[in-house]
Amino acid sequence: MSGMKNITIISILLLATSAYAKDFGTRGHTYQIVEQGFLEMIDQRLQKVDMEKEREKMTAVVKDKVANPAPVKGIELATKRREFYFDPTYTLEKDAILPCGKVLHKAGTKINPLEEMQKLGQSLSRRMIFVDASRKNQVQWLKKQLKTPLVATNPNEQVEDRIILISGKPVEIKEELGEEHKNKVYFDQAGEITTKFGIKASPAVVVQDGLQLKIEEIKVR
Repeated sequence: MSGMKNITIISILLLATSAYAKDFGTRGHTYQIVEQGFLEMIDQRLQKVDMEKEREKMTAVVKDKVANPAPVKGIELATKRREFYFDPTYTLEKDAILPCGKVLHKAGTKINPLEEMQKLGQSLSRRMIFVDASRKNQVQWLKKQLKTPLVATNPNEQVEDRIILISGKPVEIKEELGEEHKNKVYFDQAGEITTKFGIKASPAVVVQDGLQLKIEEIKVR
């Protein structure tokens, strides 16, 4: 009898459960879960990008930066003549070793490049002219300087001019100066050279004077 009672109780529980169980149906939208590989997803997105168009955009940006570089900050118009010197001597942080393995200079040695060149019978043979090419008066002044070549102290050498812009458009100034000087034009990117030499105003001229560099900031009328 006890066995029958247990079966009866279980049957009643099952009936009760099925009676209160309710199908609420489907609510909202259902989507099939599809796993997509990460690389496959990237590849599909790249296929939607017009690479040729993006390349043209990047080329245009680069060309614009070359043609219209940002002016060097902190360089003013020279309102008076200022002359000072720059000592290029530096201290070696580690040994200077020749290709053959011989130590040329040990770490801690002070080196003056101009002195080393002098030992070889050479000199810097450069005249660096810093100008603001956005100012017409400085461009006119530059043209006059280029017509007056600097005489080298060493008769076997010829002083070459280097035109370094701190503002203005390099392409335009190259065209204005002509074929003779177009390969002499550079731009002081981020003011690296003017900062190193301590130049604060333009125009300025840098030449070798003994074992130092003489720097002149010149007032232009």
